[in-house]
Amino acid sequence: MSNSKSAKPKIHQIITLALAGLTIIFMVFYGSLPVSYDYTVGSIAGQDIYAPRTFSDSYETQRRAKIARDTSEAIFVRSDKLAEECIDRVEDFFDLASQERKNVTQARTTQSPLTPSEASYQLSISVQQSLKVDIAPEDILPFFEMSNTTFTYIREKTTSLAELIMLGDVNDEMLSTKINEQIGLFRESSPSYAKFADAMKVVLSSILEPNSVYDEKATADSADNAYAAVMNEPVMIDKGTKLVDSGDIIDEHIYSNLVELELIRESSFDFVILARAALYVMIISTVCLVYLNIERKRLKVETPVFYLLVVTFLVTAGSSVYLNTLSTLLCIVIFFATVCATYLGTQNGIILSIFNLLFIWPMYGFDPELFFINLVGIIMCSIFAGRTDKIINNAALIFFPTIATIATSFAYNFLIGNSRTEYLNSFVFTFVSCIASLVAAIGLSPIFELVSNAASPVKLISLSQPGQHLLKRLFLEASGTHQHSMMVANLADSAAEAIGADALLCKVAAYYHDIGKLENPEYFTENQHGGVNPHDSLTVMESVAIITKHPEDGVKLAKKERLPNAIIKIIDEHHGTTYPSYFYRKAVEDAKARGLEPPDINNFRYRGHIPSSRESAIVMMADTCEAAVRSMKTTDVNGAEQLIRVLIKDKIDQDQLINSGLSFDDIEKIVIAFKQVYAGVFHERIKYPE
Repeated sequence: MSNSKSAKPKIHQIITLALAGLTIIFMVFYGSLPVSYDYTVGSIAGQDIYAPRTFSDSYETQRRAKIARDTSEAIFVRSDKLAEECIDRVEDFFDLASQERKNVTQARTTQSPLTPSEASYQLSISVQQSLKVDIAPEDILPFFEMSNTTFTYIREKTTSLAELIMLGDVNDEMLSTKINEQIGLFRESSPSYAKFADAMKVVLSSILEPNSVYDEKATADSADNAYAAVMNEPVMIDKGTKLVDSGDIIDEHIYSNLVELELIRESSFDFVILARAALYVMIISTVCLVYLNIERKRLKVETPVFYLLVVTFLVTAGSSVYLNTLSTLLCIVIFFATVCATYLGTQNGIILSIFNLLFIWPMYGFDPELFFINLVGIIMCSIFAGRTDKIINNAALIFFPTIATIATSFAYNFLIGNSRTEYLNSFVFTFVSCIASLVAAIGLSPIFELVSNAASPVKLISLSQPGQHLLKRLFLEASGTHQHSMMVANLADSAAEAIGADALLCKVAAYYHDIGKLENPEYFTENQHGGVNPHDSLTVMESVAIITKHPEDGVKLAKKERLPNAIIKIIDEHHGTTYPSYFYRKAVEDAKARGLEPPDINNFRYRGHIPSSRESAIVMMADTCEAAVRSMKTTDVNGAEQLIRVLIKDKIDQDQLINSGLSFDDIEKIVIAFKQVYAGVFHERIKYPE
């Protein structure tokens, strides 16, 4: 029966978390949707449009890539075959020239000798027929006016120059330049033969051809590489850049950018964006659930607090759907951080608030400044709101996180090098967000406490004040119990600090753990005076009924006074299912004297529950040890330590600590903490002279 009851809240919480996850998905979806425009190519823009995020201009990038591809230079490669053919043709020219020179020599012995002019003419015709090259006779006349020795030299030099020119890659543009260079060098190196340089140049210019051939594959590869290089470095448009002015015509370029930014859509419900939002939320939710699962034993959240935090979480995320349209720096995640840290402590406040920030981050276009500033704000708010060791006033809670976030805003803009306008914009929205979040969290805290009835630090500090109604009653109506409770509080506070438990909860719960004794204060020994004991006129079972009923009476009174649920649970569990040993032994002795069987021990047990938390177990042990040390009138530390160890071992033997979450190492630290408290109580005072 108890298992089904304990499982019910878990099922409800799982269903609630699932519904909250779905809600966040749709919040992120709608919060991430950019403003849509019903424009087509040729439409006239009705307003200025700015880029909501940094993006690559695919249209301009494509245009530049095409230009790079189309304007890439053709690639030519050297052809050895062409080079050799050109050199051979020069050789062929000189072979023809040599033949004509022989004809001139032979003609001199005949009746009709050839003149050099006629020979040059014949050579011109032969060259045209054999080499398909047109050379004017007068340009090659010098080859018939030189001696044989000179001709041989000029032939060798011309062939050598041809080989030098054809040695490298030579295209149309380079050919004439290289010929001029080589002829110039020839003039300088052979001034005696410079007069033949023009004829040599004519031969080379007429016969030599470019030895580079067009490489179609290499040219295509080069064009593709030029295209890819531009595409790999796309044109980027920064966030906030004006894309179109009001009244401009929407051309293909602008329309392409609007589509790229998803500002042009056929429907307001985009399944692609929904899928993105769902995937993002599921990933963050999975990490969050892993953390909650690991911390589930330490993170015992009461049902009202659980629902309060879920609602606060959703309010923070839901408000961002609207706030992000006003500014990318306007959000109230610090509101959730303050509330969360107040009820769950600093660590959980920081971690769960970071998850909250991650959920709403897509709505702000993953703005790094928003994340940086609010991360600092979350940490500062959680540190101050989660403090349980001393009172943190509301002014400090507002002042220090606000100063920290403003300083962070300044530092970020300084490092980025933003303009003065951006400095001012960041400062204003950061200030407004932080102040609004903190004021709302503090202003709503009374309502949160009323709804949740949780043991928040503020609530506990308020309950610890001596003027609190129940504490005043305890002091006036049961002064012994009041004194006992103060000592239990000191023990519990010291033990909780030693093992890292909630010291403030332990201390305040100890103040109230025995308020049930207000129903019958005189029936408890610490409140009895003058040697009168009301139990002397009662039977054992009547006394047991009164003694064991005080936890139940305490729970009723605590509920009536609307004490936090955590304190009510400790009141119920501070005796667990133990029994008052004095009255049980007395009942056993009475039964033995009458010759009866010993009474059933279960009739003597307290009707509470065994401690379900470290704090509850600490109060149980502190209560037991304080009562025993007082009853035994122990006045030395070693004796107190020995008694404490015996009492705690008895609790362990009775299985009172099995659900507390305490380890044996924790138990040892608690014993040492109790011992240190009693060392302060039992210290010797200096004897003052009369």
